Amino acid sequence: MANVKGGGEVQILALDLYHPYINNVPSTKKSKDFLDLLDVYAQFTIYDSILTPFQSAEILINDSNDMVPDYPIIGGNILHIKYNVKEGPKETEISQYFRVTKVKNIVINERKQSFTLNLISEAGWHNMHTSLSTAFKGSPSDIIKTVFDNYIYGPSGTKKNISLDGSAGNLKLVCPRWKPSQVIKWVTDKAIDLDDDMPGLFFFETNTGFRFLSLATMLDKGKNVPITDTMGETKSDRKEGKLTKGYLFKIPGVPTYGADGKPQSGMVGSETTQNIDDFRVFTRANVGEDVVNGHLFSKHITHDIFHKSLTTNEYNYFKEMDGEYPKRTRLSNSPQYYGDGPEPHDPNVKVSVSPRQSKMHSLIKNQPGDRTLWADDYGLMRKHMMNQINDMVISNFQVPGTNLIEAGRLLEFNYPAIRKIEGNDDVYQKKYTGLYLIRDCIHIFKPIGNATATYKVDMNIVRDGF
Repeated sequence: MANVKGGGEVQILALDLYHPYINNVPSTKKSKDFLDLLDVYAQFTIYDSILTPFQSAEILINDSNDMVPDYPIIGGNILHIKYNVKEGPKETEISQYFRVTKVKNIVINERKQSFTLNLISEAGWHNMHTSLSTAFKGSPSDIIKTVFDNYIYGPSGTKKNISLDGSAGNLKLVCPRWKPSQVIKWVTDKAIDLDDDMPGLFFFETNTGFRFLSLATMLDKGKNVPITDTMGETKSDRKEGKLTKGYLFKIPGVPTYGADGKPQSGMVGSETTQNIDDFRVFTRANVGEDVVNGHLFSKHITHDIFHKSLTTNEYNYFKEMDGEYPKRTRLSNSPQYYGDGPEPHDPNVKVSVSPRQSKMHSLIKNQPGDRTLWADDYGLMRKHMMNQINDMVISNFQVPGTNLIEAGRLLEFNYPAIRKIEGNDDVYQKKYTGLYLIRDCIHIFKPIGNATATYKVDMNIVRDGF
């Protein structure tokens, strides 16, 4: 388990904005023509999500030197940030390059002005400036790796590596002047996992690299090691000194023990230590919307034009949870909805139609896992795998930041019980306590002084039921 101890503070080793004539990342390593923003920035924020291919960022600057016209900041300027936990080893150091895409929210007050710079990662910047009219063929993961190596990794110079899951099937396509991200999205939407034949793969960028991972991998605690802030330095009064793993939350202002010696608060003993700054819970219960949108029952029809035949695939949320259909990897044992669901069970409430034939799908080589991919392999289940990561969201979950936290990781959260506590087993709400997938991350840095910054992470963490 990846234990997080402490956190919430980092040393900013570099926060440099390079002059516009510095046009690529390798050149920055030789240039001294940059502005050090450590004394003028008020907040630096980085965004990453499994739903977006590239990171973005914002930096709020308080400026008394009229930097926008005089430096100038004209868009495309390279910004380099490097930080690490205090006294952290080289392995935990984060070094990132971004490009300025927009200057906004300019406020002028006497001799000082403040403004915000919108940023995109260096890889995202090169994606914006690349147009492909190229043929690709191979398995989805092979195509992703080819696009990444030739049009993202090499040209951007950021040297972020990629971790890829294997994918079954073969694709062949000719890009009609697409950007690399468009090729990646087209391939990702059609990719299925090599291990379980399920769609649901995602391409995204984090602080430490790029990922092309299946939802099955991200939800598997054997493959995706969970982040568990156990606060190992905290002494526990639990039996045998054991402390519950995961992030903990206290209910302040309530006595821990009553006159009879029994616990009365939402936490017990040493677990009153708080390592979560804030959280808000949003539980989905939109059964009407889910029925109309086909999230509970739906149908996908593929039309074989040449052979004049139809193939029909149906989806039933409740039968899948009971194991009648191939069971996908899940974080939770209990579904969002119970029983047999609302009646009638009619898959015709949401029907989608796709042609079966396409010259973009072709069997290329006779290897294990290689086969022609058709719309009925991925068309219906891809939609429901996307819905799986939106079933239940805890939004605005904020904790002290560490370099381990990033989108696509698992996190353990102990949801505090609100009712009266009778014993140690009642401290946490079992319905919500457990593993969550970090879907979206917002890394927030605010200066303290002497190149030190507070580091908080806001997250949307999700799980597919109870």
